[in-house]
Amino acid sequence: MAAYPAHPQLIGSTEEWVDDITLDRAVGGGVKSRSFYGTKKRRFVLRHLLNVTDRGTFQTFYNNNRTAAVTLTWDGDGQAYTCLFESVKPTPVDARLTAFEVHLVEQ
Repeated sequence: MAAYPAHPQLIGSTEEWVDDITLDRAVGGGVKSRSFYGTKKRRFVLRHLLNVTDRGTFQTFYNNNRTAAVTLTWDGDGQAYTCLFESVKPTPVDARLTAFEVHLVEQ
């Protein structure tokens, strides 16, 4: 399993907890919850600002691993998570820099 590149995770990178908790309300007003997940999963949105060299490195990594599980070390807690790519959005800033928004979901 490939390790996600160690590009700086910029301010604005986020972690979201994905859970399938469903609340049902009984006729009498009582609430019950249910979940089929054994535990919560995470969705990460990573923001990077990459120069030309790092952009090429990232594009090669993505092309080689876009459907494979990758190991992400999340700066928020220093833990490693096994994730799959959900989407990648590159936005050119100028000729030298590209901003990337990368969505990964925990397996």
